[in-house]
Amino acid sequence: MIGRTQLLALFAGLVAFPAWAAAETRILVTFSDPGMNDAAVAGPAGPTYRRTSSSYLVSIGVKRAANRLARDFELELVDEWPILPLKVHCLVYSIADDVAVETLLQRINDRPEVESAQLLNEFEVSASSTFDSRDPHVRLQHHVVALQLAEAHSLSRGEGVSITIIDTGADINHPELKSQIRDHADFVDPGHGEFSADAHGTAIAGVIAAAEDNGVGIVGVAPLARLTIFKACWYGDRGSRAICDSFTLAKALSNAAVSDTAIINLSLAGPADPLLARLVTLAIERGIVVVGAAPESGEDGFPAGVPGVLVAGTENEQGIGRLLAPGDSILAPLPGGGFDFTSGSSLSAAQVSGVAALLLAKKSDLRPDEVNRLLVDSPYKDSHWINACRALTKLLDVPECLPARSDM
Repeated sequence: MIGRTQLLALFAGLVAFPAWAAAETRILVTFSDPGMNDAAVAGPAGPTYRRTSSSYLVSIGVKRAANRLARDFELELVDEWPILPLKVHCLVYSIADDVAVETLLQRINDRPEVESAQLLNEFEVSASSTFDSRDPHVRLQHHVVALQLAEAHSLSRGEGVSITIIDTGADINHPELKSQIRDHADFVDPGHGEFSADAHGTAIAGVIAAAEDNGVGIVGVAPLARLTIFKACWYGDRGSRAICDSFTLAKALSNAAVSDTAIINLSLAGPADPLLARLVTLAIERGIVVVGAAPESGEDGFPAGVPGVLVAGTENEQGIGRLLAPGDSILAPLPGGGFDFTSGSSLSAAQVSGVAALLLAKKSDLRPDEVNRLLVDSPYKDSHWINACRALTKLLDVPECLPARSDM
């Protein structure tokens, strides 16, 4: 059995590059590889593929089948990696521009040795920049009032709950985060110093669990929760939003799904993705609460379209099954120790993850559907926001909170 520390060490040596934002079409193919027996070291895929771990093994039979597939369909191998929880070996291939992608995928899926084949999808993060506490900026955190966090924190602060954030990197030395982050890993481009300069993950981590009463900045929704940051998204040349893809997200999700985390936060959105859906379903079946951001388009893809995911949206993204939390002008940490206002359903998802941690700190065996029901039932009749205090009082069977002063 491979332990969590070994998995992190293994994954850190397998490199996928931000340059994947290139226009060429890529597909993702998996082969069943149960047991990883009769294994051989997988060699480099090309001159830009820099695997540093010599312990990465793949069955000889799978390697031969992958080579035959590449030869038969004129595919160029870009990267490969084992998804241990699903017992499959995953490969990314580039294809020629003049190939009919859907026809190619159908032909590959018809091969008996192939477990699955799909387009390599791309995802975007869903944010853009724009109580009595010793943290000086708390009064600027309007979601603290909307969610009744001051009252909720008298009942729970998320003590000891583990939350994995799959996003960009984050400033792990930010004053609000350095005591909150227990672990981190880079599944995009390890060792190149960009992790702590990433703004989106820094904001999400801060909204969820910024340190309380430290005399700096803000307070998180669950300030006593503990965070793991998995970088699976990066900043390209397409504007202010970070992007991710099926392969990098699969790396992070497969690690999180078999870890001891209680919550996975996915503040991102994109098209439906069969492989990623399988990994999220595995996590939910293991009792992990998975929170995803509602897509701005209103059309559920990944992660919002996966059954069992707690889908978080803003007032502009209402819909059946949505958990609504403020998403406009949310004050959050910036890399380098600063703060700024940020907007989007990414921030709503972070708040839902934080409130889920408040609940799990009091009853750790709550199932994901039970957490969802408590949050669905928590808003007051004249409000559409989830209410942290009301959800906790229902869970603990204690007198209900008075309604919030403002729905802000």
